[in-house]
Amino acid sequence: MKTTAIIGGGFSGTLAAINLVRFAQTPQQVVIINSGRPFGRGTAYGTTRREHLLNVASRNMSAFPDQPEHFFHWLRSRCEFDSIPDDQLRETFIPRQVYGDYVRGMATHYLGTHDPRSIVTCKVIEDTAIDVQSRGENGGTVILEQGSPIEAESIVLATGNQPPAGLPGARKLLNDRRYCGNPWKDWHTNLPADDQHIVILGTGLTAVDVIVTLRNKGWGGRITAISRNGMLPQRHFRGIEWPSIVPDDGQHRSLEELSKLVRQDCERLRGISQNPAITVDKLRGRTQQLWKGLTLQEKQRFLKDHSAHWNVIRHRIAGPIHDAVTDALDCGQLTILPATIQSLTAEENSIEVQVITSEGESQTVHGDMIINCTGPKARFSDSGIPLYRNLFDHGLAHPDAMDMGIAVDDHFAVLDQSDIPSKFLYAIGPILKGTLWETIAVPELRQQAMQVAQTVLEQKPITIAEPETIEYCI
Repeated sequence: MKTTAIIGGGFSGTLAAINLVRFAQTPQQVVIINSGRPFGRGTAYGTTRREHLLNVASRNMSAFPDQPEHFFHWLRSRCEFDSIPDDQLRETFIPRQVYGDYVRGMATHYLGTHDPRSIVTCKVIEDTAIDVQSRGENGGTVILEQGSPIEAESIVLATGNQPPAGLPGARKLLNDRRYCGNPWKDWHTNLPADDQHIVILGTGLTAVDVIVTLRNKGWGGRITAISRNGMLPQRHFRGIEWPSIVPDDGQHRSLEELSKLVRQDCERLRGISQNPAITVDKLRGRTQQLWKGLTLQEKQRFLKDHSAHWNVIRHRIAGPIHDAVTDALDCGQLTILPATIQSLTAEENSIEVQVITSEGESQTVHGDMIINCTGPKARFSDSGIPLYRNLFDHGLAHPDAMDMGIAVDDHFAVLDQSDIPSKFLYAIGPILKGTLWETIAVPELRQQAMQVAQTVLEQKPITIAEPETIEYCI
């Protein structure tokens, strides 16, 4: 019986396992190694806070590319949505906790033992994979931190994002109750008094989660959010039918050409009082193709000059979430400080955050609690995760050219140190960001999970003509 080991039990890993069960035609064994977060939910959907909403409307959140209505129909089994009309429910931003129920429920259904007709046996091991060793033509062996090694013909890396990057001085604060280095843990159980000050490092989606939770809990103190660009994610909106500005004609276009086309299209939309984010949305289905067509230098320039604006436009937030953040700004509770973080220092009565403002001035911000929401560590070449370090040291893998993930080929096979595709090791999910750029949202992850399952099963991938993924409501 062929064994597939999946390292990572979040969304990507769980869906890869489910698709192995869905498409298997011969007996298989699937072993999922899950570490740190609730199996089937991962970081994104492991939240216990009902105020944390999906950033994508429910119509785009099916776990299966070949069943685009799957999540919508599952929602109809939940009594709390009974009174919502179909059209409205499709445009609703569901609590992430509920979406976690959806994924975990599918895992129970597909990976459980209740169906005697199943030809796939599945096992979840709560442990940490620290190494992968090649067995030549026979696949590889996953080395665990505590348990026995797992021999498998195929191994899928679905490890998700790295932990947040360290900040200067943060190491000395690891045992300080006033500092939260991981915003996905239960920081909200240890809040300072209402007359004190919380400093959030970052202004992205995770920072928004923190702000919304503080508001939901009725915490009345001051909040300062610091980031280099000082930009918050934009709100989802209603728009109009609009053609894509970049024709799908197979021609190569440079970053300069693409930037010019996007600017021109944004101006046309502003001229008819429409949101220019429509331009970015209409590129969604072709973003990976356009990214792969850029040179390394163009990708680096995009990262430096355009990525901050792209991210706040592309990764938008639900209306109720945006309203909560706006209310916090309007009442003076929340302040946004555009600045670069220089260091963190523990003092007797506070933690000092040394920054350089956008005007180039040094400033000290005192916080009674500091929460690191700067996002996952981006670089992989100096990753502190033993699994990645060992893969690189053994030559089984190497960082992609952007040093933002692991290098793979078009079929998700990991490239070894000689750029030869592995015959047994695959990777999906956020660790492909340098290769694909657009690889953290459900519409892309569900496609990867299905395709890698079919590759492992040595089946010809099914071509799914997915409907165009449009985030805004027409």
